[in-house]
Amino acid sequence: MKTCATVFTIGWGAALAFGWIALAAPPEEPTTLQTLNIVLAALGAGAGLWAWVRIRRGDC
Repeated sequence: MKTCATVFTIGWGAALAFGWIALAAPPEEPTTLQTLNIVLAALGAGAGLWAWVRIRRGDC
C-alpha cells in the first residue's frame, strides 16, 4: 500500500509540475524540450492513474 501511495503522489506531482512547465513555456522554447515536458507530464499522469486504480481495487 505504501508503494502505491508513493507512486500515486510522485506521479501526479510530476504530471502537475511538467504540465505547468509545458503550458507556461515561452514561445521561443525549443520544440524538443516542450515535447519532453509533455511526455513527462503524461507519464506522471499515467503512473498516478495506475497507482490509483491499484489502490481502489485493493491490489497493493
